[in-house]
Amino acid sequence: MYTIKEVAEIVEENEHTIRYYAKLGLFPKIGRDKYNSRVFSDDDLDDVRFVIMLADTGMSLEDIKYFMSLSVRSGEEAVNEQYAILKEHQNKARSTLVKLQKEIQLLEWKIYQFQERTRK
Repeated sequence: MYTIKEVAEIVEENEHTIRYYAKLGLFPKIGRDKYNSRVFSDDDLDDVRFVIMLADTGMSLEDIKYFMSLSVRSGEEAVNEQYAILKEHQNKARSTLVKLQKEIQLLEWKIYQFQERTRK
């Protein structure tokens, strides 16, 4: 079992971020020790990494909380809903990537134009 501080070191994230995410309820399966402090299992570490990845890709904390809440439910319906959420988020991420690639191309073109001006 790991403390929030240990988890933060393991996943290379700010301790305050992990604590904030835990307070928001983004890790619905974590337990508490006899002192009522949050403790994380090895499986919980995977959840922490996944939550961080979802946040890094732009998913809202509210949506992450809902997605993670589905992981404590049993049944095919919850799994199907998680799958649908991930597919939708993947599509949004791909759209964002395409937009960023176009912006990078425009920046490269502008940089090229500036380089040409300075050579003359």
